[in-house]
Amino acid sequence: TKIIGVEPAGASSMYESVVVNNKIVTLENIDKFVDGASVARVGDITFEIAKSFVHDYVQVDEGAVCSTILDMYSKQAIIAEPAGALSVAALEDYRELIKGKTVVCIVSGGNNDINRMKEIEERSLLYEEMKHYFILNFPQRPGALREFVNDVLGPQDDITKFEYLKKSSQNTGTVIIGIQLKDHTDLQQLKENVNQFDSSNIYINENKMLYSLLI
Repeated sequence: TKIIGVEPAGASSMYESVVVNNKIVTLENIDKFVDGASVARVGDITFEIAKSFVHDYVQVDEGAVCSTILDMYSKQAIIAEPAGALSVAALEDYRELIKGKTVVCIVSGGNNDINRMKEIEERSLLYEEMKHYFILNFPQRPGALREFVNDVLGPQDDITKFEYLKKSSQNTGTVIIGIQLKDHTDLQQLKENVNQFDSSNIYINENKMLYSLLI
């Protein structure tokens, strides 16, 4: 029997303490999205127990947790909070190792506010590489949006966000646009199309500071 400890990637205080430093450390910054399991410093007693009984540690991306929450709800009608879904979200990392073995996941916690579901869905789509945001210089002339849709988007792509402030004194205006793909493998083609439309575009998904303004 092996015990696997699972933590959110943005708050891996136990892994850093037990595996990396062999002593309790305090993380300077943590992502508190998985609020039931996100601590900057682990407890003294918990640390000693983990050292003695936990065989391995895995850090799960917060986006993977969100995908798991939605999957558990849609397929099994289980309502789990982010911390409750952690253990199930970690299974993907052990897919090959657990074949033919008995696995028990502790799903502890269903305190999920319905108001968080929009953020959970958004984080899931970003993690699955289905949602993408760009900042573009958009031509200020009739038909520009139609041209963008025809030349840049695929037949099944969807615009989910469009923020634009028209400036009559300029030829272009800055646009923040969100695009949802039907298939994540279409991303490269989307990027190429966007670059042809505006070579100075900014891909927000890869810019942590701008990305934090959206999520």
